[in-house]
Parts: sequence; C-alpha cells; structure tokens
Amino acid sequence: MIFKHYKAGFAALALVVLTVGAPGQGIAASRERVGQSYIGVPAQLEKGTTKSLKGYVAKLLKKEYVSTSKLYEPPFPGLDDKLYISVKREKALPIIAGGVSSYAGNAEGLAAALHDGTIRVWSTYRCRKLHLPGGGGAMQTGYGPGSPTLAATGKNGDNIYVFDLKKCERIPGELPLEHGPVRMMALSRSGDWLGVIDSFNALLCGPVSGPLHEVSIMEGTPLFIGYTPGQGVLIAIEASGKIIKQGMKNQTRLASDHVPGGPFVNARMAGYVVCLTRDNGSEVFWDLRKRGTVKKSEALKQEPSWIYRNNGGLVYSTGVDRWKITEHLGMPMFIVSYSKLKKMIRVRDLDRETRYYSILDGKEISGVEADDWKLISARNGVYKAGKKKIRLYDLICQRGTMLLYGRHLEDKGFYLWWENSGGTGHQDPHPQELPIRKSVLADSPVNWVPLTEDEVK
Repeated sequence: MIFKHYKAGFAALALVVLTVGAPGQGIAASRERVGQSYIGVPAQLEKGTTKSLKGYVAKLLKKEYVSTSKLYEPPFPGLDDKLYISVKREKALPIIAGGVSSYAGNAEGLAAALHDGTIRVWSTYRCRKLHLPGGGGAMQTGYGPGSPTLAATGKNGDNIYVFDLKKCERIPGELPLEHGPVRMMALSRSGDWLGVIDSFNALLCGPVSGPLHEVSIMEGTPLFIGYTPGQGVLIAIEASGKIIKQGMKNQTRLASDHVPGGPFVNARMAGYVVCLTRDNGSEVFWDLRKRGTVKKSEALKQEPSWIYRNNGGLVYSTGVDRWKITEHLGMPMFIVSYSKLKKMIRVRDLDRETRYYSILDGKEISGVEADDWKLISARNGVYKAGKKKIRLYDLICQRGTMLLYGRHLEDKGFYLWWENSGGTGHQDPHPQELPIRKSVLADSPVNWVPLTEDEVK
C-alpha cells in the first residue's frame, strides 16, 4: 500500500479492518509501507536534466517515507481504535531506476545503460537518451558529470563506442581493444580522457578518441576505475586496497597508496575520498590528498549523495535520514504482570516481545523466574506495582478530542496511536519531538527527540 497521507492511510485500512474481523484483538497484523521500487522511465526523468533527477528523487522520498507533519494529524472520527503505527528513522535510499546493466556519474551528471539497449542521460546537455548499436544493455559505461562525451561498450563488452552529447549521436567508428571484454571503464569530467581495464587486467588510458596505451598490469582483482575531480589523475583500485594513480597530461605513474584493512569487495569514489567495503559490510574511507584514512563524515562533505547499483536497480544514497512507517491493525495492547518478590514487572509489548523492568529504578533487566506474577491494569496510562507507579508511554499532543501517545522501543522505533479523550483541548508541549523513556517509573524524566528532516543535497 503506497503511503499517501496519514488520514488516507486510516481510511484505506478501515476497509481492511471490516474484512479481516473486529478491532481490539491485539496486534492482529502489520504491513510495511513501501514506495515504488523499480522505475523504468518515469515522466519526471524524460527531460534528461540533473534538476529533473533531483526533483524525481525528492518525489520518491515523499512516496516512500512519511512526512513528520503527518504524524500529528488525527484520524477520521471512529477510526482511532482501528489502527496504530510505528515509525523508524533510517537512511533514505530510493531506487531511481530498474533493469540497469551499468551506470556512471553522480547526482551532478548521470548515465544509466538499461537492458533494452537504451542509455539514459541526465546532464547539462539536451541529450537524454542514446541507443547502442545492435541492442542490448551496455556491459560498461564511461561518463564524467559535465562531460560532452559518453563512452559505452556493447552488451558483450568487446567494442567501445563514443557518443557526442551535444549532438546526441554516436561518433562514427569504435575504439580498438586487443583483449576484450572491457572489465571496467571511466571517462573524465572534461570528456578528454578514457580509462579502461581489459580482460587481462591491463590498465589502459588515453584520449577518448584513442589510441589507448597500457599503463600497467594490475596484480589483484580490480574493483574501481575513475578520475579525480581535477581530471588530471586516473585512479584504479584493487581488492587488496592498492590504489594505482596515473597522471594523464604527462602520462606519469604516480606513487601508489595502500589502504589497510583489506581485502575489500567493493570500492567507490566521491571527490577525493575513496570508500572501500569489506565482505562484512564495514567500510574504510581513504583521502587521496591526505593519503590516509578519514571519517565517514569527511567523505560526505566531499559528496553528500552517492549513487550505486544494487540487485539490478540504481540506488540514490541521499545522505539524509527519513522516517519509515509501518501500519498495525487494532489498538495497541500491553499485558503487564507484577512480581512483588522479585521487584519487577513483565510486559508483553507492542512488538510481541516480552520485556522485564525493575521497579526499583525502572530500567529494563533480564527476566528471571517468579511464582507470584499478578496481572495489573492501567488507569490513565499508569500501572501500580506495589508502591511504585509505572508508565510505559507518554502523551505527545492533543488535537481537539484526540490524544496522541507514543512509546519508544530500542531498535524498533516509535509506536504511535490516538485515543479519544472525551474532552476538547489543544496542547503540544514538545512540537515536532517524540519521547524516549530510559525508565518506566512514572516520575522519571523523558528525553524528547526532534523530528528533523535534512534536505537532499
């Protein structure tokens, strides 16, 4: 179900509730909202400009993630006991295209070769679509943001074709390649220089019009090839962490770098920072100018958004967080028991997990056996456990007769629901913030987390 609007979500699920049974039966079902994942050629991208690309990414974010302002809109009358939600903050990674055979570039200029033989281009030039001779998706694509030219291989990777983006047509002829197919390829931002790794792991470079000259034979498995922003240095990275650097103007081999912590399985570059990924998913960031490791925050300063291919789709890593929403049918239900002997309470929680809390300090603890468990009920959201008062959730705001409550669960996010108070009022003591309890004791302080939304760069 595509998330359109918080109220619209309530209205749509009301029909589901009437079908699956009566409300109030606990956490009967949950369903995650997802956006449109694989897009062939969206209308917004037909213009072929970097502005249209960023605009489309912004539209995807609105579809896939909930706007924080929607969390504060009450449901339609009568639907408050039919649905509650959970929201979790995550990195926004919308998929901007599917069926991608290869790609090159970033948010400032991007080329994506599709399996049908077309190449989609988003640049400063009028050209937005190219066609490979013979059909089929390009095995490799070479393009630098701002470049007036684009290079691509055929579907078998044996032939290299060059396209003029100003005229939106292929330049006649093809570059000869002795040892095909091409394993990797890169084009500088100026469109002057082309770098290639062939099937023999030979690193070749030269003018985009050719000829290409062999620089070296790479000893390890190649992971990446690209150019620095100044376009004067060709960068090739091996799985061992070795970085080969070739000066283009004077065709001079520069001193190599070696990134510690390998072997690596993937590499990408933004600005002058290289990101190398191990097989366990951990990352190492290397600054080519400092010739040393740097923090991820430094890499994001170089380029806040990263584009990469994953499972055939082109993913736009926005560098910002968004709130993912999941809908749950029915009303939130807690089953709470109290052990006087062990001085603790047991909670069957909103995520169907059982948690234990000490009534001495209200902190979560490991559960222990007890023979005197006794069910306890809440009054106005407060449970009495001996002389202690327990609160599992907090009031966020009031809109008319509706009260919005929230509970935070570690690694699960925030659970939110509305209840009819019977009285009218308006209160919002912590605007655009959600509560986190470190202790379930009713008089313990609450941390309020801001619902900030950074803009996509």
